Amino acid sequence: MNVEDRLEIQELNHRYAYFVDCFEIDEWVRVFAPNAIFDEREFGNDLFVGHDAIRRYGHDIVAVTQHAVHLMSNHIIWSHDFDTARGTVFGLVEALSKRGERTRYQVRYEDEYVKIAGSWKIGKRILRKTFPPETVNAQLPAEGSSR
Repeated sequence: MNVEDRLEIQELNHRYAYFVDCFEIDEWVRVFAPNAIFDEREFGNDLFVGHDAIRRYGHDIVAVTQHAVHLMSNHIIWSHDFDTARGTVFGLVEALSKRGERTRYQVRYEDEYVKIAGSWKIGKRILRKTFPPETVNAQLPAEGSSR
């Protein structure tokens, strides 16, 4: 795999994180191949197949989330050829729900990438728990509070 392809796949993962964290769901969906498989069943969610299903899930995330941040790291590309690759990425995900609940997830993404019309996309992404999710009861300070 050449350096350009490797960097593009790494950038793809950063865009995945940025767009979902900024609630730019249409852009987030574009990091996936049109027939992508996005599997969050290990977290009690569904298996989402294709842009429409992934988009609906993205809007569900936005409906309940006030803030989110994904920190992506330790990206390894295990195998590759001209237009496919397989890799893993670890992530630390923190989210604050609109109800005030703060949750932290440590995850491993098991990925398959596919090159479509010259651009790398996520063809399959499976989320795995690397550590039990942690719920932190966060009390938000009142506006104007000095806390």
